[in-house]
Amino acid sequence: MLLELTAVEARELKEVLDSSLRKLLDEIAHSDHRAYREMLQARYARLEQLNHRLDTSVETDQVYA
Repeated sequence: MLLELTAVEARELKEVLDSSLRKLLDEIAHSDHRAYREMLQARYARLEQLNHRLDTSVETDQVYA
């Protein structure tokens, strides 16, 4: 799937992802159940990868996700 975003949309999506990643880290730190924590860590890894791709795209003005 290819999603084209404007530079403004990409920056706003990145801000939302940054906020979500911070919240996920807090939730991971406070999780008592191993399976739940592992699920959160996997989600964090996926979102962090997407955030990195957005970061790279915003810097080069190529905004695709």
